[in-house]
Amino acid sequence: MRRLSLAIATVLTLSGAVAHAQTGALPVTAASVELPLGQGETSYVTVGGAVRDVVVADPAVADISVINERTLLVMGKRPGVTALMIFGAGGRTLAARQVVVSETGDSGVTIYRGVNGAGYACASRCTRVVAAAPGAAAPAAAAGTP
Repeated sequence: MRRLSLAIATVLTLSGAVAHAQTGALPVTAASVELPLGQGETSYVTVGGAVRDVVVADPAVADISVINERTLLVMGKRPGVTALMIFGAGGRTLAARQVVVSETGDSGVTIYRGVNGAGYACASRCTRVVAAAPGAAAPAAAAGTP
């Protein structure tokens, strides 16, 4: 029974990654509090009023583009966590999100062989993500699959 539950959870998780890869950006509803993104990924945030001010606590982690008066585009810049606050007329809070940016996002997997893990970024095909050594340049992706 435990294996069946694990298999169902895996299928549901992977189907969400496929939907995300096909659309390129997922809408975020007002009920959401956490906004998960991968580095270099985007997501729409739609609010229930005209946006007047937008505040990002750590602009090195995420960036915002205003699409129209009720829609913003949030872009994951580098792995980390930051707060996003969206205000309307009179300083009324329209939305508050915790933006969580990961290296590979929802469309990535980590495969463990013993204690060693290897990260893969997946769209229509998975590509191994090579982690940089501490103090080195940004990670590069190696072509192909294992």
